[in-house]
Amino acid sequence: MVRLSVLAALLPLCFSLAAAPRYQAHIRRTTYGIPHIEAKDFGGLGFGEGYAQAEDHLCSVADQVIRARGERAKYFGAGGGDEHLRSDITMKALDLTTRAATMLAKLPPELRDWYTGYAAGYNHYLALTGKDKIGGWCRGAAWVMPITATDLAAYQQIILLVTTQFAPMIATAAPPSAAAPSSAAFIPYIPPGFASNGWGIGRDRSAGGRGMLLANPHYPWAGSNRFWEKHLRVDGKLDVYGSGLIGAPGVAIGFNRDVAWTHTVSAGKRFTLYTLELAPGKPTVYLYDKHERAMTARRVTIEVKQPDGGMKTVSHTVWFSHYGPIINFPNFAWDTKRAIAIRDANWDNTGSAAQWLAMGRARSMKEFQAAHARYQAMPWVNTISSGREGIAWYTDSAATPNLSTEAIAAWLRLRRTDSATKRLYHQGIVLLPGNDSRFEWRADKGARSPGVIAFSRMPQLERTDYVFNANDSFWLANAGALITGPYSPLAGEQATARSLRTRNNALTLSLRSPDQPAGPDHKFTLDELGNAILSNRSLTAELLKDELVARCRGVRGLAQACEVLAGWDNRDDLESRGAVLFREWLGQFARPDFLGRGNLFAVDFDPADPVGTPRGLAPGEAPIENLTRAANLLRSRGIALDVPLGELQYAAKGGRRIPMHGGDGFTDGLMNMERNARNTTTLEPMDYPRPVNGSPFLTEKGYPVVTGSSFLMAVEFTARGPQAKAFLTYSESGDPASPHFADQTELFRKKQWRPVLFEEQDIAAAIERDYAVSGSR
Repeated sequence: MVRLSVLAALLPLCFSLAAAPRYQAHIRRTTYGIPHIEAKDFGGLGFGEGYAQAEDHLCSVADQVIRARGERAKYFGAGGGDEHLRSDITMKALDLTTRAATMLAKLPPELRDWYTGYAAGYNHYLALTGKDKIGGWCRGAAWVMPITATDLAAYQQIILLVTTQFAPMIATAAPPSAAAPSSAAFIPYIPPGFASNGWGIGRDRSAGGRGMLLANPHYPWAGSNRFWEKHLRVDGKLDVYGSGLIGAPGVAIGFNRDVAWTHTVSAGKRFTLYTLELAPGKPTVYLYDKHERAMTARRVTIEVKQPDGGMKTVSHTVWFSHYGPIINFPNFAWDTKRAIAIRDANWDNTGSAAQWLAMGRARSMKEFQAAHARYQAMPWVNTISSGREGIAWYTDSAATPNLSTEAIAAWLRLRRTDSATKRLYHQGIVLLPGNDSRFEWRADKGARSPGVIAFSRMPQLERTDYVFNANDSFWLANAGALITGPYSPLAGEQATARSLRTRNNALTLSLRSPDQPAGPDHKFTLDELGNAILSNRSLTAELLKDELVARCRGVRGLAQACEVLAGWDNRDDLESRGAVLFREWLGQFARPDFLGRGNLFAVDFDPADPVGTPRGLAPGEAPIENLTRAANLLRSRGIALDVPLGELQYAAKGGRRIPMHGGDGFTDGLMNMERNARNTTTLEPMDYPRPVNGSPFLTEKGYPVVTGSSFLMAVEFTARGPQAKAFLTYSESGDPASPHFADQTELFRKKQWRPVLFEEQDIAAAIERDYAVSGSR
């Protein structure tokens, strides 16, 4: 009887344990470490995704979580130039945690489950592994700790908002009589360095008669702004392959069985600055339609680690106008007469995750377009797409301020007559008078938020040959079908010069480039599409090199330089001899020279021929003088003029130096962009070699690749379903001990595309590791 009583007592407990809900996911890692994650619901999918991402990049996620929490100074001190303190002040003043909670509350239930599951999966991996045994640069760090769905959403706010890029200027903005953490008078404004190429191929330009896509985002090779490749499945609800930024659940660039898409950073405006006219003797009160309006003060408290290990509490006040925070913009310091405020077009954007999910579920181009119309939540990117129907579609539907016709006309006048407005316009910034309500953003019927332009009034183009974008405005998305119309100039400029990289894209897709990338039938195969983006052709060389060689022959001291250039293949491949000399020659010119007639080009830009102009080598002494400077620079560093590019250009991976092809993009017109640029978003230790004086490219170690081609993917829709191949140039794992830390970097060095495994039989034949993960909800 006693035994029966005990058994009876245990039965309810066993039933309770069996019924307790759990996250469950199935992960299969195939070659190159790519995870194929399956679950029965979105919570389980998030759990598997968070777990797998923690295996590869826990440090990068943890780094961004403490950034979003405003806790970098707590663990790393104030930082050089108070960089951590300034970041924390801004993140707390923007109240990202509260904003994140609002965002989560507005998400569809399945997405909330996805975020919650992702955090749980990340935490499960951390608990099982222990912070002292995780791979990567944060092993054992005190700031590695469990995260929440709110942390993830707060990090999404950093990604979405342009305002967060102004963190040093927000933190140091103070009334003229107040003390800021430190002076920001010389803080430079550096626009985001993200770039990309995106191609959508329609049925008329495809060998298979269906759609094709080429994705080529140019992003950092370190930190959280790297992509992470994945295949996500939820039974009967989702089957999507692609990549997303580390720490961001879901696929941002990818494909399903019916559509494929990619993004490029838009040339449109995501924010405006406002000049506030201050009331006399009142530095925190500004005039608005001749009435006084007081700024709002927000006091934040930051914990700052001291050199002796102790902790100090710092309080600071951040000021806001009704437009947004006050910023300490270079050369526009807050004084007794004026202050500068910023308004962000993504301030109310809570729908991006839902839109990307809807895009990933679309079964046709019409459904894909409907996702854009419904959510209108693309933050700052163009969308380029194609699909099984053979329709290629482009849109710049990114969040854009909606000014009235009257305000636009007034701003255009100020661009001509006001030196400050003109100067900032040439930096890509819109400056508006903040004392006049006519310059407020206007509500637009059908828009997702008051103040932004509705999707129906944003530029788009549907074609059956091709569409593309390479970070210039919407105007040239197809060389034979320019997008024109009454679009706001804040959505992008029309009839203006295009970058050399944009022109190279257009030549390639319109089949006017000398290498005939689509073959004699003028229809792309999957291999031809991949070969085209990695051709490493220098358009600038094709336009100017022969004239330069003809002119420099016979010039004293340039005989060797001329012969090197004459023998160069006009490409930036590993073995290319002359690419380095040509790059350094281009580096002697100013950026405006690449967009019109000046010291470099003889023929000015012509709106009637945007792909063919500017062209021709400029007359005068500048070309020869700059070639002399470039040759002397290389000789002074002991670098042969005919050095192969691969001896100088490299990717640093775990102490190894891997030779790398590719070019600058802006100056040389290469589509495969590889650059050296400082990454300011991460605390991950990186080597920044000292720049060489006289060159915008060369460092004491050569040309380190720190940003550029990242996730490359070519997709073709066939009768058997989608076929694809890809690179993740910096590889899938951030752990130097992982076999997948540099394996794809080696593939990219050799231009050896790998197949994407999407069909079940292909996945099953390439499994390296098969495991299930589960945890309590």
